[in-house]
Amino acid sequence: MSSLYTTKIRQNADLVNAMSKCPFGEPVAECPFIPYYEMKNERKQIEQIEVIPQEKLDDMRHFHHACMQELIKTRKANFL
Repeated sequence: MSSLYTTKIRQNADLVNAMSKCPFGEPVAECPFIPYYEMKNERKQIEQIEVIPQEKLDDMRHFHHACMQELIKTRKANFL
């Protein structure tokens, strides 16, 4: 079992929730996190941060932030 307390996971901690589940319930069709949601195992989802190249994580972060800004206007967030 690998640790969730690695430097890379800590540096990308803002993506942990996004890797685990969509805060809006149903992700948009082009969401880059969908393959990780399909894992249905929160630990394994978070562990993926360790193997995804940082450039891709940065792209995913940008997508997530833009998506949240758009969806917060039209959907009720389900952050819990």
